[in-house]
Amino acid sequence: MNNQQAIDRLVKHLEWGWSEETVDAIEMGIHALKETQWIPCSERLPENAMNVIAQFSSGTVTELRYAGNGIFEGIYDHSTKVIIAWMPLPEPYREEE
Repeated sequence: MNNQQAIDRLVKHLEWGWSEETVDAIEMGIHALKETQWIPCSERLPENAMNVIAQFSSGTVTELRYAGNGIFEGIYDHSTKVIIAWMPLPEPYREEE
């Protein structure tokens, strides 16, 4: 099962009339799955000056900054010819108070 199939299944579960607490947990799961999906560069590019996790066509994954015009910046500049997909960076860890 991929992320989208899991999201679809969770959305269906929302129709079953769960308690508010369970609905909140399901919605958190949907949000987490959406945040960890690869976005193909052919489908959509990040906003300019956005730091992202990028995947090369070779399978290598690294953090890069999207500069705009199809260019991802790191130590070197890379174009969408070699960067095939990206995802937003996760929220930074914060200790609970």
